[in-house]
Amino acid sequence: MFKDRTEQLDRLCEALARPGIRMVSILGRRGIGKSALGAKVVDTLSARTTTFHGFVNLSSRVDGAITVERIFFACCRLVPAGEREALQALWGRQQSAYDRLIDLFEVLGHERRVLVVLDNFEDHLRSDGQLRDDDLVPFFETVFRVPNAPRVLLTSQIPLGLDPALLRFESRVHLQEGLPVSDSADLLLELDHDGAAGLSSASRAELEAAAERLHGVPRALELAIGAIVNDHLTLPTLEDVISDYSARGNIVEQLAQRNLNELSEEERLTLDVLAVFRSPVPPEAVQWVMRPLSPGLDPSRALARLADIYMVTRHPRSRTFTLHPLDADIAYAALDDQNPWGRRVLERRVASWYATQRVPQPWTSADDLVQHRLEFEHRVRAEDYDAAAFLLDEIGEFLLWQGSVREVLGMHEAIDGRLDNEEALLAHLVGKGLAHHVGGPTDDSVAILETAIRLAELSPGRRLQLTRALFALGDLFRQSRRLRDATRLLERAVDVAHEIGERFHEDHALLCLSLTYSYLEEIEPALEVADRLDALAAATGDPMTRARAHDARSAAYVVAGRWAEAAESAAAGIADYQSSRVPEALGYARNVLGIAQLGLGQTEAALESLRQANDEGRQVEIPRILGMTQYNLAWAHWTLDRIGEARTAAELSVAAFPPGEGGDGKAARALLLAVEARATGRPDTASGFLREAAEHARGNTDLIPSAWLAAEAARLSQEEHQDD
Repeated sequence: MFKDRTEQLDRLCEALARPGIRMVSILGRRGIGKSALGAKVVDTLSARTTTFHGFVNLSSRVDGAITVERIFFACCRLVPAGEREALQALWGRQQSAYDRLIDLFEVLGHERRVLVVLDNFEDHLRSDGQLRDDDLVPFFETVFRVPNAPRVLLTSQIPLGLDPALLRFESRVHLQEGLPVSDSADLLLELDHDGAAGLSSASRAELEAAAERLHGVPRALELAIGAIVNDHLTLPTLEDVISDYSARGNIVEQLAQRNLNELSEEERLTLDVLAVFRSPVPPEAVQWVMRPLSPGLDPSRALARLADIYMVTRHPRSRTFTLHPLDADIAYAALDDQNPWGRRVLERRVASWYATQRVPQPWTSADDLVQHRLEFEHRVRAEDYDAAAFLLDEIGEFLLWQGSVREVLGMHEAIDGRLDNEEALLAHLVGKGLAHHVGGPTDDSVAILETAIRLAELSPGRRLQLTRALFALGDLFRQSRRLRDATRLLERAVDVAHEIGERFHEDHALLCLSLTYSYLEEIEPALEVADRLDALAAATGDPMTRARAHDARSAAYVVAGRWAEAAESAAAGIADYQSSRVPEALGYARNVLGIAQLGLGQTEAALESLRQANDEGRQVEIPRILGMTQYNLAWAHWTLDRIGEARTAAELSVAAFPPGEGGDGKAARALLLAVEARATGRPDTASGFLREAAEHARGNTDLIPSAWLAAEAARLSQEEHQDD
């Protein structure tokens, strides 16, 4: 609730107008009025059309977790619909989150100055002010270091911990106290603008006593009026309401609890539905949820009444209603699973509402699945874990290929160990195994996928899950050099996918089968499988299938040392992957392009390709791409005698490959030791470690050829002996 905080308002608006200030923080205790003051700042600046041209408002209490993805797409919505698709396409670019934000704000910055409001941000901070999750680090890096980045208005109970060097770019306003007693008394009168609470007859002394008793906390004052207006039986006075809360404790919470207990059945159910939604929703959403539960109740009437008594907020522009987060927390905690309107019943109804709002396929970005993900969250809260598993099975693989690996792993974690239905368990095991296969760690994936295969083989109706599990396990075996096992599983995955007409999975399994033959240095069968993919691509015209054919062929050409053909195929594959809008594969394809360029002697071009591939791997959160590209970068720097850069890249490669990640991790550690030996003038020792790296890397076409390492080891040994 905003009331006469004109000094703070002026300070905030002035700070946001200063060129050197990148972020302004409104800090203070819960219920003190931070959000209301922030909203007033936005209203004031909105009237000044020369200050900001667009506003993004995000609250962890209203919108869910604030993430880089959510900020990105919210900013995209600032532009007209005709321009929005081009901006949203930036999310699919194979760049780091930092670079994608730079590109977005470069576009927005030329025409629009943006203010991003992050409300209730303490939900994302530890007690020391540091971010709970590093997902938001790229956003704040952009805010403080990029000229065209938006300004940020942040409200929080605790300040965001910043590097001391950045403090000069932040301005803070602390709301340490409630409103002054006089302003609080005035606010009580304004809240009772229609006289329903009877405060017009209260003396000034009574109003000020009540305001002091409630510590001038705006939300407490608001709830006090709500409690008075809603009690039509005992008709309490203001003194009656506050006298019940003389005990120590959180007065705001106690007032909210009393008000909740005094609502009518119609109002209470409406309030409970809003508490479960937790975000602004239109009246029809509330009506849809309530209709089968209590057909005789009128949520529209209840919403109007709740808005009148300040229990909910009405948003006229969007025609939505929302419950104050404080009330939502308390109301949700009070939900009883034993009654017909209990927590699980309402959660199921809300989940079903979001199911009716889903965006149908085909999907083009992670933003298309917002309704699905909200539905998933409410299925989990309803403890309907089997239904949540089936829903995740529908969207998980698409999200993985769009780079939302961490989110998918988190969704599987939410249902792990809680499934009763065998079909749901199978879907979960396949999805979880695939997610760990893509994003790591892979230690448990083999056992998970072997269990999934056994379950899938129990019924003919599980052929789709069977081919997915066979593919994922086969590709894991390829990466861990169990190549004959990989060939057996992948050939079977191809057959099952073909049998049930699943062309996408057939294509993918064929690609990995060809790569496995390349790992085995069996060039002819590798190219034969690539030809099969070419034939499928010609028959369907699908750029994704064509990309996989190029991908398979480029790896075989690397093994054969046919560098020009490898580079040409890799470049063609990259183009087709980009047109298919599948970012997961780009890092792999561009890494092969870098190796081919090294083979052609184009070292600087190779360095650029490998750096870009590394960025693409970071964007889609695949550690294996990071490890491979840094390994290859280390070698490229070695060939240019840039030993410092080679050491840094080798260290990053070791860090990217998890412990126990098989030959790749061992090769990275041996290469690092070789670089360190060379840096300290021990060529013979370096030679030995190069031979070790060559042995561990043998059979992986995603790493520079082992023959190059062996040749360099021989050269170093020869030099050492000549010096002797």
